[in-house]
Parts: sequence; structure tokens; C-alpha cells
Amino acid sequence: MKSASVNDVGSMSLSSLVEKVPNYYIVSLLNSNILFDYYREQINCTVNIQINDIRQLPLIIPTESELKDIYSLFDKAYNIKRNNPDTTPEELQNVERIIDLKVNQLYSI
Repeated sequence: MKSASVNDVGSMSLSSLVEKVPNYYIVSLLNSNILFDYYREQINCTVNIQINDIRQLPLIIPTESELKDIYSLFDKAYNIKRNNPDTTPEELQNVERIIDLKVNQLYSI
């Protein structure tokens, strides 16, 4: 999640153009193990992640209920990272694990 900025090819950003797929949802999907593995195995196995590669990822359009669930988890993880420097790595890992489970459900895995 970033604010408006000027970027070159080394630090591009991707954002949604539709309300049904908000940025927090894209961030949650991109940080999931299933899409990371798919990206590395099917699209680009190098260390250089490119925007055109990311555009090839299959995105599931969520229902309102799924979007609320993902937002709640994203918000929890985001707040842990930004506002709670005293939290343990395990607390964030627990939230990330639940996000992974939710994303797996979206992709019927």
C-alpha cells in the first residue's frame, strides 16, 4: 500500500481500477502462498518481479462477504505492522496464516 509517488521501472506499483477488487484485496492475494507459488512456477521464476507478470495472475472477484473477511484480516495485519511494534512475529504469522486459508478457499483449494 503506497501513496501517490513518482516511480521508475525499479519500483512500479499496481492498483485496482474497480471497486469490486480494492487494493487491500490485491495486496492480500499477492502476499498469499498460493499466488506466490503460482507466480514462481508458472509465470516468472526469476527474482525480478514485473508488473506485466503480475497482471497475468488469475484474480477471483470476491463476494461482499469474502471481501469483508479479507478486509478484516488485512486490517489486522496492517495494524500489527504499522501500529504495534511490540507484537511478536508469531502474531503476524497467525493472521497471515488465516489470510492464506481464506485465499485458498477463494481459489477452491
